[in-house]
Amino acid sequence: MMYGVYSLNRELIMSNVEIYYFSMTGNSLHVTKELQKRIPETNRIPIVSLLNKDRVKTNGEAAGLVFPINSMTIPIPVKKFLI
Repeated sequence: MMYGVYSLNRELIMSNVEIYYFSMTGNSLHVTKELQKRIPETNRIPIVSLLNKDRVKTNGEAAGLVFPINSMTIPIPVKKFLI
């Protein structure tokens, strides 16, 4: 769920949003790039770069996850990240 403040022209205004993503073929990466264009102050963070960390601290007001669904399940790197 995303929270934010709407401007007079009904655009969502958010600041300091972090999007954690996992992309295999580039489609999820494309989605995060499009989100970054539409939401100001968005940081894209690849999940693969965080897999060896014990804890991940978000500095954003909001955080999101973008990843593909394969064979009706979550990809293994995303499962590891969530655990």
